[in-house]
Amino acid sequence: MCKISIVMPVYNKEKYIARGINSILAQTFNDWELIIIDDGSTDGSLNQCKKFRDSRIQVFHTLNRGVSEARNLGISKATGEYITFIDSDDFVAENYLEKIYKPDEEMVIGGVEKVDINGKVIERIRPYLDGNVYIEDMAKTFYKEQLATGIYGFVSSKLIKKSVIEKNKIRFDSKINLAEDYDFFLKIYGCIEQVWFTDYTGYYYEQETINSAITMDDNKIDFFEQINIQKKTKSFLRKHHSFGEWEEKQYNQIISNYAYTILMMSAAEGKKLYSNNFNRLKKEHIAYLGKGGKAMQIIMSGYNCGLKSGTYVVLRLKRAIRNVLKGER
Repeated sequence: MCKISIVMPVYNKEKYIARGINSILAQTFNDWELIIIDDGSTDGSLNQCKKFRDSRIQVFHTLNRGVSEARNLGISKATGEYITFIDSDDFVAENYLEKIYKPDEEMVIGGVEKVDINGKVIERIRPYLDGNVYIEDMAKTFYKEQLATGIYGFVSSKLIKKSVIEKNKIRFDSKINLAEDYDFFLKIYGCIEQVWFTDYTGYYYEQETINSAITMDDNKIDFFEQINIQKKTKSFLRKHHSFGEWEEKQYNQIISNYAYTILMMSAAEGKKLYSNNFNRLKKEHIAYLGKGGKAMQIIMSGYNCGLKSGTYVVLRLKRAIRNVLKGER
């Protein structure tokens, strides 16, 4: 058993994988294992991984099932006291593990540096908080910080005690194809009492590379799942008495935007899908739909008048106009 298990999912990252692995081999903290899950790569990624001869590195190859399943397999293979995730197109400073390792803490959250292809820092993201913070106190600024930086949802620069994950049977949800890492960590936050924060930024995310977990167009995103993630966020904040007026306003706007997107996309596919999704939104989320912007006012006016078909026509026209402006037919 080692101190830290590093889980690295890989999918078609032949160009970057060696850089990430070498940055781990260079660590000043040596008590680690690297679990690489090749998720059915079709380039030379797997061969690149197999070139490294170190007893601490294990390579597993699976059929392509997505980044969530790859990370879940990595968790199941991990033997370390703690787990951290490093994506295959990212890399870390040589003292990264040394800096984020805090014995006896349930979880550690650090910062991230976004860099360009030349290694120049584009953006440095650090947590607002510092040191040991109770979840109750973290929740007070959670939504503002998450919406501003996304730091609570990043899979990067986090260390989690494996016993927390196993005791609470926490895994990535493979049905979610966007923000699956945020959903995972929301579950973690609901099971721990404290988080150790550090402003150390030794995790490097190359902005120009495309992460396999987020390479998709809107048509492949399940926005109902995105609404559910926001509902989980609301429940977490309410549990810790931190869902105030500002949070509610932001939440309602986000739900409204998702609902509008769902109906816009449905209208482009046909009246039957639009009607089904409209009724689903009406049943599950109508309480929030009237509190958004102008887009939702159109939808709500149709709903209040019982004119689903009228709203459908409006959305079809808006979609057609948008496509014409883009030069599409």
